[in-house]
Parts: sequence; C-alpha cells; structure tokens
Amino acid sequence: MRASVSKIYKQLEAHGAAQCFSVLKMDEYEAQLIVVEQALENAIDDQQRQELLALKTNLQELLALTKDTGDEHPTEEVPQTGNNLDEELQRLKSELNDLEEADAGTSVANEEQQLAELRAKYTAMVGEKCSAPHEHSWGALSYHNSLICGVDDEVIINGDGVLDVRLRVLFTNPTHREMLPCSYYLEGECRFDESRCRFSHGELVCGSSIRKYKKPDFHKLSRSCPVLAQLQDRLWHRGRVLCVNFVDQVCRVRLDGQEHKERERDFKFEELFPLTTGQDEDEDELSSGDSSSTLNEESSDEADSDMDDLEEARRARMVELSLFTFKPTEKLGAWEEFTRGIGSKLMEKMGYIHGTGLGSDGRGIVTPVSAQILPQGRSLDACMELREAANGDKDFFSVERKLKRAQRRQRKAGEKAYARESQRTDVFTFLNGSVLASGDSSQKGEQVAKKAKTNELQQHSTKTLNVETVRVADEIRRKQRDIAKVQQSLNRNSSDVQLQKRLQLQMDTQKQELATLQNQERTLSKEQQTRKSKNKMFEF
Repeated sequence: MRASVSKIYKQLEAHGAAQCFSVLKMDEYEAQLIVVEQALENAIDDQQRQELLALKTNLQELLALTKDTGDEHPTEEVPQTGNNLDEELQRLKSELNDLEEADAGTSVANEEQQLAELRAKYTAMVGEKCSAPHEHSWGALSYHNSLICGVDDEVIINGDGVLDVRLRVLFTNPTHREMLPCSYYLEGECRFDESRCRFSHGELVCGSSIRKYKKPDFHKLSRSCPVLAQLQDRLWHRGRVLCVNFVDQVCRVRLDGQEHKERERDFKFEELFPLTTGQDEDEDELSSGDSSSTLNEESSDEADSDMDDLEEARRARMVELSLFTFKPTEKLGAWEEFTRGIGSKLMEKMGYIHGTGLGSDGRGIVTPVSAQILPQGRSLDACMELREAANGDKDFFSVERKLKRAQRRQRKAGEKAYARESQRTDVFTFLNGSVLASGDSSQKGEQVAKKAKTNELQQHSTKTLNVETVRVADEIRRKQRDIAKVQQSLNRNSSDVQLQKRLQLQMDTQKQELATLQNQERTLSKEQQTRKSKNKMFEF
C-alpha cells in the first residue's frame, strides 16, 4: 500500500511540480539576496565584503535565469495540469479504497480461519475431562474437575483481546446445588430451561480458562487428609480421613458440618476425592534425582496454584458459613461489654472471624455455653432420663430457664395475694363505713362514687395505672397552657365587656376541668402508693 502511494506522489511531481518549484526558488533567492545586502551594509572587513559582493552577483544571475525559465512555459498548460492533478487524486482515492477493502477481507478471513481452528480444537476435546472455574453466588472463584460436553456457538473476546469460544462443562464433583447436573436434562426430559431449573444444565466457561484434569491419587490417603465425600444427595462434602483400609479400599471419614450421629462414616474409594496439594509429587521428583529444571518449575507452579485454590476455597467456605449461620440474639462474648475484651482480641489474633463458629474450619459453636444445674443427689443416668422424658430438650437444666421460671412463679403469687387483699374487708374498713355513714346524702353519694372508682382502679394492672398517670399529667399541662392563654386574652381585652364575660366563662370551665384532672391524678397516685406499700409488706 505504501509503495502505491509513493508511486502516485511521484507521478504528481512529474506532471505539475515544475512550476511550483520555480516559484518557490524565486522567493528563496530574493530572500537570500535581501540578507546578503543587509550583510554588506554592516560588513567592515574588505575580504568579507568581496565575498558578499560575489554572492550577490550570483544570486542576481540565478533570479534572472529563473524568470526566463518561467516565461518559456505557456499559460495554456495550467488548466491542463489542474485536470491531471484531479484525475490523479481520484485515482489515488480509488486505489486506497481498494487496498482497505483488501485488508479488511484479509483480516476477516484470518479471523474466520482462527475461529475455525479454535472450534475444531475444542470440538475434538468434547468428552474429555478438565478442571474448570466456577464462580459462587458470593463471588468466590474456585476450580473443580469437570467434563466437557459441548461447544457454544457464541464467539467472545477474552480479557487479552483475543477471540475465544465458550465450552459447556458438567462438574464431576459438585459441592453446591447450582453445580449439580440435572438428571432429567441428561436424559433429555427436563421441562425447564436453564434459567428456571434448580440444577445445572452445564456451565459455560471460556476455553482459555480451563486447566488440566486432576486425577485422584488414593495412595496418598492418610490420617487427617482432607477429602471430598459423596453423600446420598449427590453432593460432595468436605471431611478428614480417620483411618484407611487399602485392602478393602474403604476409608472412614469425619465429615464437616454434620450431626454427631452421622459425622463419621465409611466410604469406598470411588466415593472419595483426595484434596492433595501436589507437594508430595515435587518431593518424589527431587528425591529421584531428576535434573530437568523446566519440569521442577512447572510442578512448583502447579503446587502454588493448587495451594492458592485451596486457600481461596477455605476463605470462601468461611464467608459462606458467616452468611448462612444462624445469628443468635446474644453474640459470643457479649459479657465483654463490661470488661476490656481481651478474650475477643486474642481470638482475632489467632484468626477468628466474628460471626462464624469456633474451630479452624469455623463449624464450632456460635452461641455461648449456658450453665446447667442438675438435680441434687441424682446420678447422671437419672438426669439423662429426665431430659429424655422432656423430649430431649437441651435447655432442660439451663440456669436461665430456671430463673425465668422462678420469676413467673413469683409474679403469679404476687397477683393472687393482691387479689385476696383487695377483696378482704377488715375492722378499719367497717369502722370508717359506720362513722362516715351519718353524713348527708350528697356526701354519701360522693363516697359511693369514690369507692366505685377505687374498686375500678384495683382491677387494673400496674402498667395500666402508669400509662393512665402519664396521660392525666399531659392533660393537666395542656389545661394549664389553655388557662394561661385565656388569662392573657382577659388582660388584653379589658375594655370589651361582652368579650370579658365570654372569656371569664371559658376560664371557669377550664378551671373546673383542671380540678377534675387533678383529682384523678391524686386518686391514681394514692392507688400506686397503696400497691407499693402492700408489696413491701409481702417482702421478707
């Protein structure tokens, strides 16, 4: 393309650049002549003046020759030169367009060829095993063994800006439900599409992100070795090896996060997947005396990547546990609110994450251990029988439960005693009724009303009396503000007689209501004081 452009520019110079060159030369010579004349005016040395004079003469001759050359060209050739330039420009544009189309066609052909090679490469890998990435719902990324079951039709561009295709993989050791392959989909009978089905129809991953398949090495099974074990729900759960029987190919595993009765189980080797880091392989290679540095570097890189994957998986599990663990009402170490909290600080230094359980895997207890008070003089077997009779209640002997039960019992006893005292009539009540019975009928009616009011108040609880006291106090303050406003109006409108009468009537009404509210407040206060006195009498 560059050669074509340079060729066209040469043709343009051959046709019309002669006249442009002569004009440019004349301007340049005239400028040089002016500079030489200025130098002659300032020159002092005779030798320098002679050189400048010779240079001036040469420049004048060049100017004369250039003018004669320009006069020899006819003026009729100018439009023809312009037409030639336009034609050459059009030709240049057409050639440039042809070159761009050719380059675009070449790039498209190269991309199609590259894509075809990628598809052929990954299509040949269908049915093979690999290690594919999986992103969990909380954002963690981990690699799991999987089976390539197809190539997606969509073309993508990876993070490096290179064309890539997506593969559909099924995980062979699923650890979560979204990774579990749908059995109906494998048989072609699933009624739901990929977005609605609770199980996996195959996860789409980039072809450049897959890794080499990790084969399980059962010879490295040993005590405390981390493994994945398959349970009846078809999911693979983490656990640690307790003992191994290589003759019968059976292994006893203690599962993480299971109930105590189902925690230790026996699994066949086919139901296990050892989680080795590859460090043993490196030691075997070094002990065998292999001098190949490239193999050692590759094995160390694989070991580092495996260790990183295990660390990421461990952190992901801890985050998952903190998100899905039951949050109790009382946090672990809540009593440190009244202390310096040195226990929690030490636990944080040792790697404890707040919100997770105790232990290295975060599956220990979350709630504090509650104190238990067993019956005095009973054996442990008798205590266990009592707990089983209570349907296996773990908090049957809890101190907190016993304290709450005692508080409820005491509250009920106090309510019954108060009811008995309110219904009992003693000598003083009889004498007061007999002495005050000689009053007039109006006083008797007021006493009857007060007694009825007192009996009515005795039927209410202490909480209701407190609420009523607060309400009456608010009403009293409101009435006092209203009376103050009416008094200000009376003082302001002292000249208006009619308005004075209306305001005075309103003032009397407000004062009567205030007196009624104050009487209610005194009655409530008296009832509350009576209850406090009775409570003190019953306390020993």
